[in-house]
Amino acid sequence: MGSNEKCMVPLEVLAVYEKKLREATIAVQDRLFLQTKEVIEGESFVRILARKNLMQEQPNQIREAMIKGYVEMSHINLMIASECLHAEYEAQHMVERLVSGG
Repeated sequence: MGSNEKCMVPLEVLAVYEKKLREATIAVQDRLFLQTKEVIEGESFVRILARKNLMQEQPNQIREAMIKGYVEMSHINLMIASECLHAEYEAQHMVERLVSGG
C-alpha cells in the first residue's frame, strides 16, 4: 500500500464496528444515567439525614438554653435572697418579741 492508496474495509466489518460502538455508547449513557440518579438520590438522602439531625439538635439547643437560663436565674435569686436575709431575721425577731410580749 502506497501513501496515496486507501485501505478498503468491507461493509460487513464496518457494520459490526458501528453496532458495537452504538452498544458501547448506550452502555456508557446508561452507566452515566445510573450514576447521576445515585447522586441525586444520595443528595436527597443527605437532605433527609440533615433534616433529622436538625430536628434532633433543635430540642437539645432549647434544652441547653433553658438550663443556662435556670442557672443564671439561680444566681440572681441567691443574690436577692442574700440581700434580704437581714430583713427576714429582723422580721422574725420582731414577731417573736411581739408574741412573747417582750
